Amino acid sequence: MVEIELDGQKVEVPAGSMVMHAAEKAGTYIPHFCYHKKLSIAANCRMCLVDVEKAPKPMPACATPVTQGMIVRTKSDKAIKAQQSVMEFLLINHPLDCPICDQG
Repeated sequence: MVEIELDGQKVEVPAGSMVMHAAEKAGTYIPHFCYHKKLSIAANCRMCLVDVEKAPKPMPACATPVTQGMIVRTKSDKAIKAQQSVMEFLLINHPLDCPICDQG
């Protein structure tokens, strides 16, 4: 078992788990689009960016493995700004052909 600190709360998860799993265990919601526990990890959408102490830039929670003593912040200014920037980028670049889109 690996113990990390997530938003000031100690969370213990199995070795090899991702930050997203630790957040789920702690009851902390991290926004995401492409992550699903039954699918392989793609980390394409980048909506799950979190602030990991000693990391030079925000890291995707779905693809970042936990390490002993890791300190993660999901509600820091850095994390919130990164998530907002990703959402803005997705909205700006999303095509407006919803009636004919395959996903629609």
